[in-house]
Amino acid sequence: MRDIKILVADDEITVRTFIKKVVAKERLPVALCLEADNGLDAISLAAEHRPELVFLDIRMPGCDGLKAAAAILADNPAANVVIVSAYNEFDYARTALRAGVADYLLKPIRPAEVAALVAKAAETPAPHMPDRRPPLVAKVEQYIAANLDSPIRLRDVAQAVYLSQFHLSRTFKQLTGTSLVDYVRDLRLAKAEEMLAATDLSVTEIAGRVGFKDAAYFTTCFKNRYKISPLQYRKDSGRR
Repeated sequence: MRDIKILVADDEITVRTFIKKVVAKERLPVALCLEADNGLDAISLAAEHRPELVFLDIRMPGCDGLKAAAAILADNPAANVVIVSAYNEFDYARTALRAGVADYLLKPIRPAEVAALVAKAAETPAPHMPDRRPPLVAKVEQYIAANLDSPIRLRDVAQAVYLSQFHLSRTFKQLTGTSLVDYVRDLRLAKAEEMLAATDLSVTEIAGRVGFKDAAYFTTCFKNRYKISPLQYRKDSGRR
């Protein structure tokens, strides 16, 4: 059994305090207990710390527990996400289970329930992160690829992956080694490189299709990246 990180997200401080007290009193194998009072902060904390066990209140400001669960699991499928609710309604539970959550608890939570969930998460082997591309990166790349010909604003990407702009920028850099701005620029230039070699579109048309509003700026970026102008690149590739 290993020590794990847990995240408790609930707008009621009494619930967060209760779970922390259970962890301390029962001496549960928890190395870090994170807290959030809204769904957006829960998503950000989960992306930053990757807790093994997450308790989410179903109704929170900013982003409800079900949406937060979907975002957290999209980034970290190995997380054990538990929905906590004061509502004993089948529709809530069914929606939560469809979202991939591990359990659905009704308030008031019992200490034995907390202990059992912590023990289960602590007994699960840690996932090997080199085995696959982080889901967050895949979602960001998918969004950018689908909107490459349009202005891509940080706030729009952050909204698409349910993260704050700050946490998206920091997490993406940590996971990929490059900034989101540099990644978008390089992806656009790579697409332009393909189009220069495979089509007869003008440089101005290609610049617009990969998201550059200004052909001169596109040419400058292309030359900085490939040490050659777009027209010379096309000539060298066999197209006139």
